[in-house]
Amino acid sequence: MTDPLKQYLDLYRAEHSRIAAGSCPAMNAHRDAALRQLEAHGLPTRRTEEYKYTAVRDALAPDYGLNIARLPLAADPHKLYHCSLPNIGARTCYIINDTVGPVPTAGSEDAIRVVPFAKADEEMRGFIGKYYHSTVQSYDALASLNTLLAQEGLLVLIPKGHRAVQPLQLVCFADAKADLMANRRLLVVAEEGAEATLLICEHASSSAHYLTTQVTELVLGERARVELCSVEETGSNCTRFHNIYADLAAGAALKLNSVTLTCGHSRQTTEVRLAAPEASVEANGAVTAAAEEHADHNILVRHDAGDCRSTLRYKYVLDGNATGAFAGKVYVAPGAQRSHSEQTNANLCVSPTAHAFSQPMLEIYADDVKCNHGSTVGKLDETALFYMRQRGIPEAEARLLLQHAFVNDVLRHIQPESLRQRLSLLVEKRFRGELRRCDGCRMYGGTATNAPTPPEP
Repeated sequence: MTDPLKQYLDLYRAEHSRIAAGSCPAMNAHRDAALRQLEAHGLPTRRTEEYKYTAVRDALAPDYGLNIARLPLAADPHKLYHCSLPNIGARTCYIINDTVGPVPTAGSEDAIRVVPFAKADEEMRGFIGKYYHSTVQSYDALASLNTLLAQEGLLVLIPKGHRAVQPLQLVCFADAKADLMANRRLLVVAEEGAEATLLICEHASSSAHYLTTQVTELVLGERARVELCSVEETGSNCTRFHNIYADLAAGAALKLNSVTLTCGHSRQTTEVRLAAPEASVEANGAVTAAAEEHADHNILVRHDAGDCRSTLRYKYVLDGNATGAFAGKVYVAPGAQRSHSEQTNANLCVSPTAHAFSQPMLEIYADDVKCNHGSTVGKLDETALFYMRQRGIPEAEARLLLQHAFVNDVLRHIQPESLRQRLSLLVEKRFRGELRRCDGCRMYGGTATNAPTPPEP
């Protein structure tokens, strides 16, 4: 097979002037380095350990269109797509394909700045350049491809000492009449003592095939606290690569929640660096996959300083011919004493043709640590199933309840409460076969004006 990377490199060489013109100097400054990396290392193959379960070359082989000319949105996405989180009053920003929609005005108590890169580069000279691409410590082909082609990004700045009173919700929607590639960039900077909750909702229409690359960078200052929840509800027409990079200063705490309800071909790469004492990260992941869906999580947590803590907790429920892959590695650097790490991955295969791959790993170069990991792959507990049927619960309902309880063990760690309850409801609908996708975002009970089917209650 012809190397699919060539079409992207040829495109960049032919259109680099227009790509640069549609972007800001801070993004353009890293393109040549990304090009050299891609030319030197290329795309990973199935022999590449980190990508052994995800066929990147096959995913990138189709010829997708790009919005190089930066055509504006035809209408305000707030009018086309309605996505609201009940009882929370989240501040919502839309990213349609790779174009940032109008950013709503913040409330009087909300000091969080949500600014497209171009505007931030004008108003905050040097700020984007200081942090952009600063957390990407190692080569990853998808991150480099994103750096090469992405033209627009969104900055979320939580100022020093600010405690956000409302979550910030980013609705990422793929919607086009022809096959399209979208490259998104998100930079989150939480200054000293800042606290905030962010939600990323991923949706897509069914009118075309989509390839999405997204790089999310999080920089947490001393004692900053950020909870980031990512929810994917796309379809078989979607290929999604999401790279998350995070650097944590002393006493900072990051909570990452990832929930995959429906997907096509989904891969999430997460790298977290605990760079100073008493930093901590908690990562929770829940995947419900069926049919031919593919969900792959690859995680690296670096304990580069002592007295840091990490918790990885991932559960998969796989049906049909679905494939679920998990690789979690915790690295404890020399001298990072009193590191504490817990890692679990449990997989439930409810179909004999589903496949689960699990690789929890520890690499430790310090002697005063408390680190453990565990992994399971199995079927539904027949004893529990028999116990429930003996008490009059039909077999189908008993199976559903057991699957739901299995996933809820992860969901219960998600905040806020209304989000957790809504996700729990959607997971139940997913297992019952009642979760419909529509052309509008109704993740939290909103109504999409262009939806062909009514929204979920």
